[in-house]
Amino acid sequence: MSRLDIARDEVLAHPLHRACELELLHAGEGTSELRFQVNDFTTNPLGALHGGVLYALMDVACFFAAVPLLDDHQAPVTVETHNSVLRAAFKGETIMLRGKADRIGRTLAAMRAEAYAVNAEGEERLIATGSVTKSIMTV
Repeated sequence: MSRLDIARDEVLAHPLHRACELELLHAGEGTSELRFQVNDFTTNPLGALHGGVLYALMDVACFFAAVPLLDDHQAPVTVETHNSVLRAAFKGETIMLRGKADRIGRTLAAMRAEAYAVNAEGEERLIATGSVTKSIMTV
């Protein structure tokens, strides 16, 4: 089993990620793509996708963009994140998260993420952007 497979199984088993029904679609070459559906667990009291859930899962997208670029004894750990929510997404919509490693250095990784809501017709609209800095830890 590869390091990515192990990381995938461990990260997606986290109770938060299970409750969000998070799925990893792709991870490799400094990019990742994940998806989840806006459900009762991920909405705020107004029925829209909760910003905190979105921030957390955008961070996970950056994690999966970084892992394939690291050695087996390295792990990416978030030290800073900035996110902007541009518009709302609602229950029943699918959210696509795309992570990208802009630069992986010896001790830090500069990452970015975008979140798109996909409606019933399959049309995507950008709902959030973010940047994440991860420390490259030796494990």
